[in-house]
Amino acid sequence: MPIWTALMGWKGYAAATLVGALVAGGTAWTAQGWRKDLRIAEQQRDQAQRVADAQRQAREILQRRHAEVGQINERNAKAEWAAYGGLRSAQIEDDRLRADVDAGSQRLRVQASCGPAAGGGVSAAGTAASVGNGARAELDPAARSTYFALRAGIRRLTAQLEACQVRMR
Repeated sequence: MPIWTALMGWKGYAAATLVGALVAGGTAWTAQGWRKDLRIAEQQRDQAQRVADAQRQAREILQRRHAEVGQINERNAKAEWAAYGGLRSAQIEDDRLRADVDAGSQRLRVQASCGPAAGGGVSAAGTAASVGNGARAELDPAARSTYFALRAGIRRLTAQLEACQVRMR
């Protein structure tokens, strides 16, 4: 019996239905795959757009922060320049004064007053030979380096304090 006679009747309809179902199922499967691929591509495109937007925003924030830090650094540099520039001119002035004192063209004098000593007083003969009250006494040469060190330290600390105050503002 030939095959086409075997497919006559209900068996033929069943075979045709089965083949039709397989073709329709395969077509539907392929169509669903295309739709799924399309959805995945859309999701990937949306995700790429979100990432690009986030990167752009991050770059803008970074640029703003960088500009702000630059302005702060510039302001601090100006304040430090003002404070330490004054310190440098003070150091030059101190060096000039030290050179003048060492050369003898200027003297470091201290306002002093002579009074009775703590141990019972000064003898009358000793007061006659001494300097009067309110007279100026010269600073001991051994104390000059200490004087200049103190003077430089005070100016340096003052300049540092002013620079810190400007930074804190």
